Amino acid sequence: MLNIVYDASQLVDGECNNAFRRGIYFVSLNILKELLKRSDMNVCLWSSPSKCFLLNELKKRSFPNAIFYYEKNLLTQFVSEKLTGLRSFAWKMERHFFIRKILWLIIFSGDFLVNRLFSLKAAFSSQAKGVFFSPQDAIPGCFRMQKNLRRFIILYDAIPFKLAGYSWQKEKGWFANLIRNINPSDYYFAISNETKKDFCHFFPRLKANQIWVTYLAAEETFRPVKEASALNDIKEKYKLPREKKYIFSLCTLEPRKNLIRAVRTFITFVKKNNIQDLVWVMGGGQYENFSEQIKRGALNPELYDQYIVYAGYVDDEDLPALYSNAEWFVFTSQYEGFGLPPLEAMQCGCPVITSNNSSLPEVVGDAGLMIDWDSDEQHVEAYEKYYFDKDLREENQRKGLEKAKTFSWQKTVDEMVMVMRK
Repeated sequence: MLNIVYDASQLVDGECNNAFRRGIYFVSLNILKELLKRSDMNVCLWSSPSKCFLLNELKKRSFPNAIFYYEKNLLTQFVSEKLTGLRSFAWKMERHFFIRKILWLIIFSGDFLVNRLFSLKAAFSSQAKGVFFSPQDAIPGCFRMQKNLRRFIILYDAIPFKLAGYSWQKEKGWFANLIRNINPSDYYFAISNETKKDFCHFFPRLKANQIWVTYLAAEETFRPVKEASALNDIKEKYKLPREKKYIFSLCTLEPRKNLIRAVRTFITFVKKNNIQDLVWVMGGGQYENFSEQIKRGALNPELYDQYIVYAGYVDDEDLPALYSNAEWFVFTSQYEGFGLPPLEAMQCGCPVITSNNSSLPEVVGDAGLMIDWDSDEQHVEAYEKYYFDKDLREENQRKGLEKAKTFSWQKTVDEMVMVMRK
């Protein structure tokens, strides 16, 4: 029987605030779902002291049969409960920057002290060998002191070391804490060969045999949805032009996502070819201010409002239909540790255009059009290839569906468990 203590901190955040329901949240969620399906292991959920009482919400909503893992010491429970209350209050103080900053300082200090001062009692025997698994964060000090636990962490990317504009992440936040604690005693899962190569390069103290490549996957809900009724419902809900076809993009608001160039070249493409029946649907939250930057970055800003439709935050249940009915999906990022959106698009039967850098060739390969992220000319050429060549779109639909079948969460977790058992 394999005993796993699972760091559920990201899941707690996501259950309490939709703003945290981003990539790592879904990675954490799907890995946990797969682990809980297995009868040959004990999986115990843990989170930091300021969140551990919020595990009750996670248990009620998503995992009623899960086992909790937290300190039974009364003093620790008292401190943790107070930290949880402070945490909830801090989120409500959004307009009071300095008060909120002081509250977070108290919360993080309290987390640190509780972790340092009190050893946590395992939900299984303290003599039993087991695993502490973190989907993102550095291993807490209290678990580092437990000699019977092997420690595993997922590594996503080394972007702060690769790209300008992200160096601040090396100084503060969860990534800074992670890299400060990288050591030759822990074990790591990298989400691509590119990620493994980067971490071995930037952290020579890491050895290649400490890191295993385990690809991520798209959820099973991502599948072709071609029903006309579904398309009509989507167009009505997100205010898309009923009479026009659309291409789709979905990404966060970061310079490396290359969205300004992708949209600018799309407007160049429609003007050059006098396209009247196609719009760009832009999915993602908090675009209101950023949309003005995109508009200013367009060579023909007067065409922006005519051809760009801002869909905003897209509900999870609507994504398969949006992907499936798009003419193609655009994701020409400057750098990715993996690239889930192109995989989701392929799994829905949507042709993709993506960059030929970092991990994206591992995910997409010859199943899509791969271009230089910084080439305006190649962007325009890719749009023209898909728009004027229906056979190419259909060929890449088929290739994408086949490529997507090589990824699954069951396969990911099978490989992780095999490594853990070693």
